[in-house]
Amino acid sequence: MASQDGILIVTGSIDDYVGYKRKGKPCLRRKAKSVRRSEATKLSAIDFGTASKAGKLIRRGVKQALDIRTDDQLTNRLNKTLLQALYASSDKLGTRTFKREEMAALTGFQFNKTTDLGRLLNFRPKVVQDGKGNLRIALPALTAKDIRHARNTTHIEIKAIAVGVNFNEGEYQDAVSDKVLIDFSKPAEAKELVLPFKACDEETIVVLQVSAYSEWNGKLYRLDNLKYFAADIIDVIPSVVTEEANLVHHSQATKKPLFQLHGDNTFATPQRE
Repeated sequence: MASQDGILIVTGSIDDYVGYKRKGKPCLRRKAKSVRRSEATKLSAIDFGTASKAGKLIRRGVKQALDIRTDDQLTNRLNKTLLQALYASSDKLGTRTFKREEMAALTGFQFNKTTDLGRLLNFRPKVVQDGKGNLRIALPALTAKDIRHARNTTHIEIKAIAVGVNFNEGEYQDAVSDKVLIDFSKPAEAKELVLPFKACDEETIVVLQVSAYSEWNGKLYRLDNLKYFAADIIDVIPSVVTEEANLVHHSQATKKPLFQLHGDNTFATPQRE
């Protein structure tokens, strides 16, 4: 592998060489004259393709409403997480499919690898389906002391995103979102994010995004410091929802904690119609 530092950068195939990018840097390598693959290797490649297609659906679906910039390793990180879920579903090479019970492994996935929600928020957001075709996320009354932020931050935006993904059909729905803007100069109020969304044949990916703003001459400017914005998958709602008394609480992944919590407080907030 050689890096490309000249004026002309090669991308794609040219003669016996292939130009590509690795961690954002243009590289060049010679094509392999022959590739020997065992049957197991071929089957593993099929599983990798299954995970890669699923990752592409999630990225395209979520990015419809995602506002933060993502890193150049997002694709590989997401594919790795999906491969773990795929491997957990079956031990049969080449024929694996995603199982609903394994998709919880996606919870906690960070679209900004530098900062997760637990470093910014002092509470654990919980997704609730109200039985009326809505997803609800209650937010406590948050002040500047409750949200980690840069010194010049004047406002914090919290945004919820939901998108339905059908891995079997290779399709995703239009993303829906709701957001609130918290002004540090005003008294804190409990709020609620409401997403008019109902899962059918799709798995519903729910993302919570936190962005920081600074007000200058009456205008808000988004702060682009990687330490102070985040967007994590906080829930994966299965295509078939089990209801209990018309109220469904969706559990988080058990493989790793979703957030590094600052406390164990719980909060109540009035529901918005």
